[in-house]
Amino acid sequence: MIGSDGHRGQAYALEGTIAATILLVAFLIAAQSAVVAPATEDPDRATQSQLQQETRDALVVAAGEGDLSAMVRGWHDDASTWADDANAGESAFYGTDRLPADGDGERTYGPDAFAERSTLGAILEARFGDEDRRYNVEIVADEGNDGAMLVDQGSPSAKAVTASYVVTLHEDDRLTTAGNRIGLEQAYEDQGYPIAPADDTGTVYALVEVRVTVW
Repeated sequence: MIGSDGHRGQAYALEGTIAATILLVAFLIAAQSAVVAPATEDPDRATQSQLQQETRDALVVAAGEGDLSAMVRGWHDDASTWADDANAGESAFYGTDRLPADGDGERTYGPDAFAERSTLGAILEARFGDEDRRYNVEIVADEGNDGAMLVDQGSPSAKAVTASYVVTLHEDDRLTTAGNRIGLEQAYEDQGYPIAPADDTGTVYALVEVRVTVW
């Protein structure tokens, strides 16, 4: 009887050890899942966050060199001087090489033309061009009532990211295109410049948001 009780006790001890081991393994698996899940749960979110940061950095670098302001003021009163498919007296941003896709609106830049004309374009094309990513660039002023599309590569996907930078245009600023360096308000009134002067802003002509969408 004593021997039998001893074997029974050893069996109980073994069962207890196995049960404890199972619980320990289950706990470790759960702990690993809790640690790994945030990193693997949504890789697209991490990619989108990186894209957005890189796009924001491109805007900051371009703004630091004064490129964004010059780009926004690069309007010309006659696109036919550089584009054979433009009508004489048709105003547009200088160097634009594409007709509007829908047949309405202003001319836009292709990625290569935009890269040639601006620091922002050069950065975007160097970073995203080789990855076959697309991006749109637009300027928006006066709470969305004025502005223009500079680069239009189609409708963004559901995974697109957007970053923007606000540029201050001053009343004494002038257009940056050679032979057309007139004041912004005159350009707005006489040449179709798409950014209207803001009301009651003192020496500020307008606040313009440069918005980049990448997908």
